[in-house]
Amino acid sequence: MGMNDLANGVVKGGELAAPLNKVQIKVYSGDKHLKQTFTTGDDGKWKLSNLSDNDHIIFSKKNYQDKTFTASSLPKIIRLIRNQLIGYQDKLWFKAGEKIAAYVHSDQPFQAHLYRHGFQKELIQKIGDFPSHLQMLPDDHFVAKGLGWKPTFSYTVPNHVPSGLYSLYLSSDEHEPFAIPFIISPDKNDWGNSPLLILASTNNWQSYNIWGGRSRYRNYEEVSTKDFMNEPGIFTEILQQVGQKLPPRLVSNIRGALGLEKKEPEWKFKRLSIRRPFSNCSLEDSTPLKPYTNHLAGGEWRVLAWLERENIDYQVISGYELHQQPEILDHYKGILLSTHCEYWTKKMYRSVKEFHQEHGLSIYNISGNTLYREIDFYEDGSHRCTSLKFKDSVEDETQLIGVRFSLADYGTCAPYKITKPSHWVFDDIPIHKRSETFGHLSLNQNTHKHSNRYDPGRPGVEFGLRGSGASGWETDKLSKNAPADFTVVARGQNPWGGAEMVVREPEGNRGAVFSVSSITFGGALLIDEVCSQIVHNALSKYVL
Repeated sequence: MGMNDLANGVVKGGELAAPLNKVQIKVYSGDKHLKQTFTTGDDGKWKLSNLSDNDHIIFSKKNYQDKTFTASSLPKIIRLIRNQLIGYQDKLWFKAGEKIAAYVHSDQPFQAHLYRHGFQKELIQKIGDFPSHLQMLPDDHFVAKGLGWKPTFSYTVPNHVPSGLYSLYLSSDEHEPFAIPFIISPDKNDWGNSPLLILASTNNWQSYNIWGGRSRYRNYEEVSTKDFMNEPGIFTEILQQVGQKLPPRLVSNIRGALGLEKKEPEWKFKRLSIRRPFSNCSLEDSTPLKPYTNHLAGGEWRVLAWLERENIDYQVISGYELHQQPEILDHYKGILLSTHCEYWTKKMYRSVKEFHQEHGLSIYNISGNTLYREIDFYEDGSHRCTSLKFKDSVEDETQLIGVRFSLADYGTCAPYKITKPSHWVFDDIPIHKRSETFGHLSLNQNTHKHSNRYDPGRPGVEFGLRGSGASGWETDKLSKNAPADFTVVARGQNPWGGAEMVVREPEGNRGAVFSVSSITFGGALLIDEVCSQIVHNALSKYVL
């Protein structure tokens, strides 16, 4: 690099790849003489001139870690990490007795504790007190390859702990706490020690994780994408669903006039590394009885808390483990799909279908927007989306679960209305069946948002959730193509029809299906007696 050469680029942050303003850039000659200074504006861009190969350039911003480069190694994109307490582990699933490496960034001393999230937030063990441990971000884009941080410490999960939802809880005096989510799945020798298997929606945790600047929904790596609900594909889907009674040609003409026929961008199908912080899983709360807004691990915690309150034994697996070891299904009477179980591989689906149809496995869909998109895994557990419509790339999911996601009621919440008061799911419910409605409240509600930044654990609309109730956020409806023996027993009172609670009785070797068809339903189980009794009835009928 000669004396008159120019260099330019942009400085971005870590989590959202947002341009950083007020970054001070100082250029020092080889003899440590200050040659020039520059401060970035709102666009984060910088331009330096008269650089020599032996010059050193320091990028610094208040509350961020500095970075230093030689002029000959100066990248176009520079990523700075904020002073905070944050971390990740190699994957989202482990076994009792397994040794786990933790990768933590903290500019302050911190503590680490292991918690289990059931009806109580149970302290399993204190891992230790640790000094500050600074990590650096790769420059440029790293969502596909993940972070190559150095291990901060390692710990061993006690051998005696049961399967369930866990977190490595990081805390310090100076920063907000951070909970790293994961599950403990049963060892092969323990398969079937309970009759009910919970499929944790870990595939969704990964798909919505935007740490680094890209998720399956938003992309800040190259350009700032539109808000989720303002993307052309969303309008197309809403038009398809709301306009089902319109002539197909008219719907096609409307879509064309509105420019809604554009091809989905390639970044939606790119690899999402598992080796990044999961900053949107909301396991920092002290109790599952606290109101929350989360469709990921925070939502699943409340379902598991209810199971424990009702003394219902369960074991938990991740989506990756079901993909790798589908034979686990042969050891259980029922599988419960939790909260927001949207992303599946072909192998996951075909395995559940086989054991459901041929071995009597019952399916309990305590989830909304279930089985809607297809993914493929990489060997390390990272994945990428391969299809935005499972029915187009694999099979019509409603042949298995009866219902399909509808965007028409997105972000709205409401109670259910009973449509079949004599059905057995309403046995012993603590209201008169002719009063018709239940599920007026859910702990999963429109809580206060503490930051203006995009939080993928919350609704993808500015105003958040509207209304309250167990039928909400994302809801599914009985498909016209579903088998004729699915029965709608209750229906959400959302503006466009809400969630349809359906039941399919077992027949021959085929197991039963019970679906609440709503994300917020899981948050109602702990506070609504009717919702609780309905699910208890469904589990008691075929599993307990």
